[in-house]
Amino acid sequence: MARGGYGRRKVRPNLAADREGTRLLNLTVLRRLDPAVADILITAAHVTSYSFDPSKTQWSRKGVEGSLFVVKRFVLWRP
Repeated sequence: MARGGYGRRKVRPNLAADREGTRLLNLTVLRRLDPAVADILITAAHVTSYSFDPSKTQWSRKGVEGSLFVVKRFVLWRP
């Protein structure tokens, strides 16, 4: 007799496939913003930007936060 599952098998997530799917989705979105993006090298789910004021020797939080992507590009950035 099966316990707790009423005869059903447990569904195990395929974490490798989920990670790859998320990476491809992020790459698609980044390429919409910058078609020269070749690949995502590093990802941070959430970051916050701070600035250091040497005269006060203290950090202050800026109004910039969210996901961070370090990418490889096909061409050099030219602003």
